Formats: sequence, structure tokens, C-alpha cells
Amino acid sequence: MRTLNPTVKLFAILGLALLVSFQNNFRLNLLLSVLFFGITVNERSLKKSLLLFSALTLAATGVFFTGLLYYQCNQGGPSSTAAIRYGLDMASRIYCFGILGSSFSVSTTINELIYSLQQQLRLPAVFAYGLLAAFQIAPIIPAEYQNIRNSMRSRGISVNPFSFKMLIPLLVKSIRWSELLATAMLSRGFDSEAKRTYANTFRVTFMDALFLSLCLVMGLGGTLIL
Repeated sequence: MRTLNPTVKLFAILGLALLVSFQNNFRLNLLLSVLFFGITVNERSLKKSLLLFSALTLAATGVFFTGLLYYQCNQGGPSSTAAIRYGLDMASRIYCFGILGSSFSVSTTINELIYSLQQQLRLPAVFAYGLLAAFQIAPIIPAEYQNIRNSMRSRGISVNPFSFKMLIPLLVKSIRWSELLATAMLSRGFDSEAKRTYANTFRVTFMDALFLSLCLVMGLGGTLIL
């Protein structure tokens, strides 16, 4: 998976997710979950894969009982078999969505995805570098949140985690970061229309086309046969 083109992977996995979204097909969901969970385990440690599976199981259990009660109350009356099948269909989607997304995230970095979108889909540099900046700033936000909270406590201001008093300083900080970043890029001669070269060049290869074709055949074949 790591050697595949990030843009091709993105569209292949999004296509499968959309296909799953518009039908209730427990067998297809199970097939995709098993196959892509194997990919996830191959790319990530078994411990982290099991933690992911546990989190998805917790969410799927809640969705199963929600679907079960919904079907009994609003769809098919007290038929337990049909209600259980409906609940399983809904719960299997949780596994499918979570594992599909995980298989993409463990095999692709955000830098690879952005550069691939620039090269394959001609994503404008303004949007590309804006996305890169946003993902670079995101890890700083929790630390800044804690700094703001400690600062307010030192002034005798008690705030709860969801207080607007915490939100406003964070918004101000975010605006200041964006202004500083824009100024820094302009001062270094950034030109969104300039022709660029890339340290890592991404191309669509035969293996990418094969992966996309397999996902298409698996999704459509599973829809028609399973």
C-alpha cells in the first residue's frame, strides 16, 4: 500500500466507502473489513490494530442496538430476525468505514497526499500549502490550550473545558499564526503561479491502475453477487 499513488488510493477507498454507504450488504462490508484489516495489520503493529478494532467494536455495538430498536419500532414490527439483520448491516458499516480509513492513513502521510494532489489533480499551491500549514499547526493547539487555561487560573479566573473564554484566545492565536505564516511566505518570494519542482515525484503506475481496478471489481462484484 505504501508504494501506491496517494491520489489513486484516496479515490479507490472513497469509492468503496460511498458504495457501502448506499446499500445494506453485510457480506460486502465483512469482506472489505477483513481484507483491509489485513492491510492495516501489515502496515501497523498488531497492538495498535487491536486497539483500533476494540474502539470500532464499541462503536459498532452501540450502532447495532440503535438499528435493532429502530427497526422494531419503525420498520418491520417485532420481527427479531429482520431487526437483527438490519442491526448487523448498520454495525458492519462502522467496521468497514473505520478500517478503510485506517488502511489509508497508516500507508500515507499528509505530505505525500498533498504533493500527489498537486501533481495528479493540479491542486493550486495556495490550497496545498494552506493545508500543509493547517496540519502542522494542529498538534500545537492542545499545548496552547493548556497554556491559556493555566494563564487564566493564575489570574483567578475559573473556566470549564468548554467555556467560550477559552475559545476566544485560541481563535485570536489562530488568526495571528495565519497572518505570520502568510507574511513569512510572501517575504520569501512565494508565488502561487510559479512553476515548481518536487523532491518526490508521484506518477500513476500499472500497480495503481491494478489496485483501482481490483477495488472497483470487488465493490461492484460484491454488490451484485453477495
